[in-house]
Amino acid sequence: MSDYVNNNACRICLGTDLVQILDLGSTPPANAYLSKAQLALPEKSFPLALYFCRTCSLAQLLDVVNPEILFKDYHFLTGASAPSVEHFKEYANDVLRPLVQSPEDLVIDIGGNDGVLLSFIKDEARVLNVDPADNLAPISEERGVPFYPAFFTSATADDILAKYGNAAVVVANNVFAHTDPIRDVFEGVAKLIGEEGTFVFEVHWAKHLVEEGCFDQIYHEHLCFYSLHAAKHLVEATGMKIFRVEIVPTQGQSLRVYVAKNREQETSVDEILAQEVAAGLTGEEAYVAFATHVQENKEKVLAILRDLTREGKKIVGYGAPAKGNTLLNYYGIGTETLEYLTDTTSLKQGLYSPGMHVPIVSPDRLKTDTPEYLFLFAWNFKDAILEKEKELREKGVKFIVTVPEVEII
Repeated sequence: MSDYVNNNACRICLGTDLVQILDLGSTPPANAYLSKAQLALPEKSFPLALYFCRTCSLAQLLDVVNPEILFKDYHFLTGASAPSVEHFKEYANDVLRPLVQSPEDLVIDIGGNDGVLLSFIKDEARVLNVDPADNLAPISEERGVPFYPAFFTSATADDILAKYGNAAVVVANNVFAHTDPIRDVFEGVAKLIGEEGTFVFEVHWAKHLVEEGCFDQIYHEHLCFYSLHAAKHLVEATGMKIFRVEIVPTQGQSLRVYVAKNREQETSVDEILAQEVAAGLTGEEAYVAFATHVQENKEKVLAILRDLTREGKKIVGYGAPAKGNTLLNYYGIGTETLEYLTDTTSLKQGLYSPGMHVPIVSPDRLKTDTPEYLFLFAWNFKDAILEKEKELREKGVKFIVTVPEVEII
């Protein structure tokens, strides 16, 4: 595969009735953080535009960057985010434990990152973390979670079946936004769960993307934005059935989708399908309104930042998540506005944001170099962050929030 390819067909239904919704320009990969030495080198950037499939309702990118560029040296660690660790602890209790019947049961996490989720269940079942990021293997295995270094495919499933047997549970959390070709992955899962297993996956809900205007979730790693209608099309095309759906607060709002081959469908499935019809997610109009909202918010934010900069206010970025780089590059915000970004992920500290080259430092810097404004990029943890930073806020530091609406807190 070259650095990137442009598709002209939907990755779920293979149809070609696609319409462009939002063009974010050409940007570097959102996780391509740079060392100081790399700042002087040419930086690769790729088209970033969102399309809607009129046949199966999937919102998606058609420009696909080579996954070797995106994922082989990955800088996101689940364990570095306290809210993420707490989320997966609850997930193990609520989702995995009810499905594990025996210590011999195999639980597989596709894209399990540093093994946090499976670490909570490893003493109650056999576990396997399947993830392509080689640099995460030692961290996962230190937690007692075996690591299988690979992009998950149907061929990977065959190898796992031969070595470990069928899985009682396969989970994948915020992974299928990243995956191409996606049908092959679901065909692999169908093999692994056999007739008795359960497959549970979480995906950011397109309804939240559209209604809250959180365009910063769009970056090259996120190829798909799922409605339940689109997910249902994909699941059924690969011989499985959705039997339960829950809405969970991950990434704002996510769908937690339960899949098997021989389970009765529960009422939650039709209820959420009906919500999507009411919200207009089976047509493109809701997405066009979303694109208009994104442009309006951009203009509001840039006006606020211009005014604060003119007044000589010190502004710093709070968090350096991948989604923040979509915003920085689309808005054109660099060090003329933000002095630096803070982030708890040690792998990012000392690096620079892709595209706009804003330096990333430890949050400890805020204690000795306190700004007047913090631009919040990790908006999905807003409440927890506002609580955590009560001391800064009591000193008069204000947070600039852009999702779902522009506000200064």
